[in-house]
Amino acid sequence: MATKKDYYQILGVPRTAGETEIKAAYRKLARKFHPDVNPGDKQAEEKFKEVAEAFAVLSDPEKRSKYDRGGHEAFGPGFDPFAGFGFPDLSDLFNLFGGAARGGRTRPRHGADLEMEIRIPFADAVHGTTIEVPLPRRGSCPACGGSGQRPGSRAVECSDCGGSGRKVQRRRGLQVSLTCSRCRGAGRLPGESCARCGGTGQVVSDERVKVRIPPGVEDGGRVRLPDRGEPGQAGGSPGDVFLIVRVEPHPLLRREGRDLYIDVPVGLAKAALGGNVVVPTLEGDATIHLPGATRSGQKVRLKGKGFPAAPGRPAGDLYAVVQIVPPKNLDPKSRELLEEFAKRNPEP
Repeated sequence: MATKKDYYQILGVPRTAGETEIKAAYRKLARKFHPDVNPGDKQAEEKFKEVAEAFAVLSDPEKRSKYDRGGHEAFGPGFDPFAGFGFPDLSDLFNLFGGAARGGRTRPRHGADLEMEIRIPFADAVHGTTIEVPLPRRGSCPACGGSGQRPGSRAVECSDCGGSGRKVQRRRGLQVSLTCSRCRGAGRLPGESCARCGGTGQVVSDERVKVRIPPGVEDGGRVRLPDRGEPGQAGGSPGDVFLIVRVEPHPLLRREGRDLYIDVPVGLAKAALGGNVVVPTLEGDATIHLPGATRSGQKVRLKGKGFPAAPGRPAGDLYAVVQIVPPKNLDPKSRELLEEFAKRNPEP
């Protein structure tokens, strides 16, 4: 015969623990191992029985005193630790699980948040824009009025639980209240499902909402639409919708924070001798002057020509990155001149 565990060790309390400490330990462990929380888990069920038995003995002054004097051997064969014990706290546990015992109230639950991706042109990310977004919304099914049942079909009382939604079972002397597996706690069995909503009582439709996208939004930025998510339960507030903004790339400009970069092709002669180059910006073309002996990869800064200023953020800059481009087709004279140039200017 296996040796029984010490009741104090099962609850995780010292032998000097008072009534309040024992009750708190029991409630914590009972919530953790209750069969409703761990459906089909035999190990959790056995653990729950251990916890319940330990509490049944240690919460009774007479049984506890007897146990403290002689341990498990103090009780004779056929001892029922649950005799005269009604588990007054078990009805409270169902509320703590997030549901409710028979006659209890279900606590309000916040609706789920939703995420959606939207794509906007690069120019709209710069200046901001207002777009119309279709948002999926759950609403009551117009065909069944939200009941989930085919019109004319009626729900019937669950015969397994008698309409209570719960079934009481006694296992090895322990009385356990479980959610009815047939009606899943509803107490009634639905009639034929509504063809429109498939028995859910809800349908999804698109609601078009105008959304302001702020100027300067970055790729991957989020725009929050409060209370536009899934509806709450039992009076809970609805969730939010978060729009994930995807900014389409610009054919010429690259963005880094609030700064912009653009590659500017420059010929050999202009790079060596210097000269003016036209650079496209967000506000139109701008002219920059390159000094002589400009190297490939050299940057020329155009202050304030990046992303426009926003509240609390200064305007970014535009950097023209020089890319020296050699001529593709050389005529004989040009080749002769370049060869002469190479002789006069040997490479390091």
